[in-house]
Amino acid sequence: MPPTPWYERYFTADYWTFADDEYTAERTAAEVAYLADVLATHAPGRRVVDLGCGVGRHAVGLARKGFDVIGVDVSGYALRRAASAADAAGVTLDLRRVDLLGAQPPGWGLPDVDAVICVQAFGWGTDADQLRLLRAVRRLLPADGLLVLDHSNVLAIARHYRDEARADIGGTRFHFQRRYDPVTGRSSGRVDVRRPDGTTAVLPDDVRLYHPTEVATMLTRAGFAVARTDADFTAGATLTMDTRYVQFIARPAPVVTSALDGHRAPTPPGPSSDPPPTPSPADGSTRSADGPAPVPLDLRAAPDEAGPVEPALAAAWASLPAGPAAIQRARRYDLADPYAGQRLAPIVAAYLRWPPGRQLPPDRVTAGAGATGLLHALARLGDGGTVLVDLAGHPELPGATGGQVRATSLRDPADAVAAVTHHRPVLTVVDRPGLLGPMWTGDQLRRVAQACATVGSVLVVDETLGAYLPPDRSAAPLTDELPGTVVIRSMSKGFCAGGLRVGYAVAASDLADVVRQVAPPLAVSALALDLAAALLTQQDPLAALRDRIAQVKPYVEEQLIAAGLTPLPTDPRLPWLVLPGDDEVRRILAARGVLAKQVPSLAPGGPPGALLRLSVPLSEARLAAFTTAFAATSTAAPTDRR
Repeated sequence: MPPTPWYERYFTADYWTFADDEYTAERTAAEVAYLADVLATHAPGRRVVDLGCGVGRHAVGLARKGFDVIGVDVSGYALRRAASAADAAGVTLDLRRVDLLGAQPPGWGLPDVDAVICVQAFGWGTDADQLRLLRAVRRLLPADGLLVLDHSNVLAIARHYRDEARADIGGTRFHFQRRYDPVTGRSSGRVDVRRPDGTTAVLPDDVRLYHPTEVATMLTRAGFAVARTDADFTAGATLTMDTRYVQFIARPAPVVTSALDGHRAPTPPGPSSDPPPTPSPADGSTRSADGPAPVPLDLRAAPDEAGPVEPALAAAWASLPAGPAAIQRARRYDLADPYAGQRLAPIVAAYLRWPPGRQLPPDRVTAGAGATGLLHALARLGDGGTVLVDLAGHPELPGATGGQVRATSLRDPADAVAAVTHHRPVLTVVDRPGLLGPMWTGDQLRRVAQACATVGSVLVVDETLGAYLPPDRSAAPLTDELPGTVVIRSMSKGFCAGGLRVGYAVAASDLADVVRQVAPPLAVSALALDLAAALLTQQDPLAALRDRIAQVKPYVEEQLIAAGLTPLPTDPRLPWLVLPGDDEVRRILAARGVLAKQVPSLAPGGPPGALLRLSVPLSEARLAAFTTAFAATSTAAPTDRR
């Protein structure tokens, strides 16, 4: 049987003898008033968990004010007193005995809650214990939930700290013996107790005293965004070195879902589940044991984009040697060019129409395992700091930093400049073009880059979707003049060659070495690089795809509008349309048998389906299926009007 934790042996009736003397009725009333105001103003509801509730001095007061309170504590004695206090006050408390540092939320047995308070109950375990506790609270709270975390400020305590002290309270004598260790931040020792009847007890004392900065950092690591700090239970009061008690008002930070999550293997059907239908290549329908069954028009992906790009892919493949030479290429391991900069730099410069008279040095080009691999690598530059991203941005980089994600609308460059100036991020990530809104011009990007340079932020420009645009529209050449900027591109979108897993980063000269310090070498096979290079050396391999998108997308948008849907603004060259993810939109699509991809929102508390993305049906078969689905409102499809 594991030993009883020190704090369970500390919070006994003897402890509460001297704690009751400190926690006066006036002090408790003031703290309850503060907590009630914060909860009523900021929590989404009135279901509150009081972690380390003790004898219920806050829980009872909040219950009197109409809150539904669950009190959790490790001390059986304290919980019995809390129950008596609730009975005396005529209120109901849900009291539970739980070792919060030993059990995780499934073992707490708690229902859904709106807020958690933790007052004078933080620091009993190790730093790792406290971090696990905060992460557990983060998982317990809803996306719009609230945490009020109070802690004792070591700066104020250190001013009056004494290794030894004595007190006589109600005939009970206390002898405090302790020592503060500046290296570990712990105050450890014992309390010798002599009761009025002559019996004695020893209370072990081993508490971690925190600097407010340490608590703020721990909250960020645990997945919280600190909204406000208050001093000594006074809303809006500024912290000073004399602040004895610090209150952090925090909300769950947005949960960033990895881009890879959409590619996880589906759960296989159980014994009682119907087997999935099998697509028929001939007509696009599905078959079951009972014969043909209607199939939804799946516009979550764009499998027919490759059609217009097929000639370019075939030409690239045909340009590579076959036979024994191909085998040698598959064996090649380019140790002399581990980041492929020497191989790719002149090809990338020519493809992206580098300005005449200027060269792209090889050390500024770094190949990686697709855009996702490069973004994941660049996340290391965040070093746990603040990352600024667009609400509908690619989640891979902010999700991998371990830092605090600040998601806001970056569609307007002026808003982006203001956000950079306000949040002072370590990394700023913009999608060009983004899923929504127009693509920034070069001058607009310059203004944002200047704002980033002012605060010392690295600017990452994700041009994954830029492949759909003409090559000369890339921002990569701007890295010649914009320090602290790196542009990411890939062979996935547009080129329809995602299986190659080839992406490349073009960095400003001051970031060239930094990018290679975080990006793994030899991340792309030499054979994949050969095919990517062959694609990029063609004059404009995606011209046919752009023409097809320009032909079909306006027609698809017309049909959606005629059906009562309102597409959000997107770059006209992207093969997608975006719709609000509300119930009415889903109903209209479902009535026509159309499946749309849910786009996660990076907003705090944003629902996973805040936006819906529909791929433009580019092939003749999928366009015909779309026309049939919207037959009640359709006019002739583009291919029928020739």
